[in-house]
Formats: sequence, structure tokens, C-alpha cells
Amino acid sequence: MWDTIDAIWDTIKAIFHFFSPLVDFIIDTKVPDQLENIRYVELLTNPWFIVPYVAWLAWIIYKRQVNTFITVMLLSGSWVFFGTPYMRGVMNQETIQLDTVLPLVGGACLVLGIIIYIYFFKTE
Repeated sequence: MWDTIDAIWDTIKAIFHFFSPLVDFIIDTKVPDQLENIRYVELLTNPWFIVPYVAWLAWIIYKRQVNTFITVMLLSGSWVFFGTPYMRGVMNQETIQLDTVLPLVGGACLVLGIIIYIYFFKTE
């Protein structure tokens, strides 16, 4: 039994060792800081972002990829939701309140449920 646990632990260490250069690169280029400091209003009014995004959505609609369109809309809506004052209030609290976390968990379950339904259960 201990040999199996040691083998699993060695595999986990090898996986972490394999991805450590990528993690170091992401940290060195300050990607987490850039994602934390996104100003959503400026991003959504920036033509260098919004024009390719709208063109991509138009292409998805033109190709009639309804599943992809719904998934993109759900993920984009979730991403924009993280910039709302409600989320800033939840994230700035020192202790996490159950009444503030339950709507987030419910929303995440709803989004994931819709995506799972679209890709695994819905027939075209």
C-alpha cells in the first residue's frame, strides 16, 4: 500500500516539476497582477478588444455554432460579473459569509449545469 502512495506522490511531484517553468513564467510576467487590475469599462469600450470579439461572435453565429455561442456568452457574463460591486464586496471581506457565498455557488452550478447539458445531453 505504501508503495502505491509513494508512486502517486512521485507522480504528483513530477507533474508539478513539469509545470513549474510555466508557472514561474506567468508569475515573472506579472499576469496575475494584470488580471487583478483589469478595468472592465475601459476594456469593453476599447476597439482593439471589442472589434475582434464581436467579429468572432459574428463568425460563430454565421457558422450556426449555437453551443459555442451560448458557452461564450455564459463565460463572458461570468467574467463581467466578477467586476461588479457585489463581487468586490465579497472579495474584500476578511471572513466569508455563507449568505454571500451561496448565490455565487448557485450561479456557478447553474452555469456549469447549462454547459454540461449543452455539450453532453442535448441532441442536435
